[in-house]
Amino acid sequence: MMSRYALLICRSQTEAVGLRRHLMQMGVPGEVTRPPRHARTESCGWAVRVAAAQADAALHRLRQLGVSPCRVLPDEGAGV
Repeated sequence: MMSRYALLICRSQTEAVGLRRHLMQMGVPGEVTRPPRHARTESCGWAVRVAAAQADAALHRLRQLGVSPCRVLPDEGAGV
C-alpha cells in the first residue's frame, strides 16, 4: 500500500516550523510532528508531514528557495 503522506525530516523543531511556514506560503498544508523512532538521528528529530501527492512539487520549490529537509520518508504510521 502506498503511503498517503511524506515526512520531511528536519534537524530541529525550529527548522521544522520554518519549513512548514514556507510550505504554507506555497499553499501546501503541513503538520509539525516527531518522526518514528527508527527515522530519528541525534541531529534530525522533527518532521513536517505533507500529502505524498504534494511532496515532490513542494521539495522542488523549497530547493529553489535554498531550503531542504535532511531527508524525505514515506509516513507509514499516518492513520489519518
